[in-house]
Amino acid sequence: MIGFFMKKQKDLSSYRILIVDDEKAIRMMLFDYLEVIYQVETAETGEQALDLLEKSRFDLVISDINMPGISGPQLLREVRRRYPGTKTALITAYNIDEYIKTAKDYLITNIIPKTVPFNFAELDSIIYGLLTGDIFGLSRHLLQDGRMVDRICIKSTKEAREAREHITGIFNRKFGSSGDMKLILDEIITNAMYHAPVRDDGAEKYQEFTEIELEPEEYVHIEYGYDTEKYGVAVNDYLGRLTKETVLLKIERQITGEGLLDDSGRGIHMSRLFADRMVINIDPNKRTEVVLINYFSNKYRGYKPLYLNEL
Repeated sequence: MIGFFMKKQKDLSSYRILIVDDEKAIRMMLFDYLEVIYQVETAETGEQALDLLEKSRFDLVISDINMPGISGPQLLREVRRRYPGTKTALITAYNIDEYIKTAKDYLITNIIPKTVPFNFAELDSIIYGLLTGDIFGLSRHLLQDGRMVDRICIKSTKEAREAREHITGIFNRKFGSSGDMKLILDEIITNAMYHAPVRDDGAEKYQEFTEIELEPEEYVHIEYGYDTEKYGVAVNDYLGRLTKETVLLKIERQITGEGLLDDSGRGIHMSRLFADRMVINIDPNKRTEVVLINYFSNKYRGYKPLYLNEL
């Protein structure tokens, strides 16, 4: 299946990717798929990967988590230390929630699931964003047949409720269901409206659950669309207060149960839990985007990746 980026007509052939996996079948599957577009090399172990990195420059290293010798997280930490310009991601067939603490401790922000069948279109989108820095926009996650339906600007709590009802109503009429999108949208829009705006002293400007009118720079922007296999929504604020460290901490505290009484963090955790895919993109102090995706079929459900990008 052809991913979104084939529409962009951008030459990606100069980018170099290193695939590290002790399982030959996975290693060669990724190599065969990616070499059509990128320059790709493979390594069976972390030690082999570091030897290759000493000899040649790579733009991206994708590593399995569990390998003999140097583990994936250890390898990626060493890659970032030695080659700070190189992007990194993990890939695993295991439950990614079990590795959230590892992700926080090693500051790993992208963990790709080895779905069965493998989601090559999703791989396309994640790799393209990591390599180019072009991370924003729902359209990046849609296939060539994708359609962007509309964009909405939210200026108040009243408009937020109306937007949520409007979007889920369209999905219900067109697809027969919107899943948990109403609940998810409520959580993410609430985060953008109440937690992103702050006062000069850093305190949150608005009290949650009160009726508010946002200032123009605080407006929340939503876009939504679909393709033949999924539908999605992107929620944007143009304040960019969120950080990758904060997101990882909040998710970990909710998964472990330590954050059950936290005032914040539940919205991100619940959205990741109830959406088939959640992607968070951050341009610090400029923009935060949360992309929420649901698939029509069950083939990619049950896998909860970690996709968190910060420019």
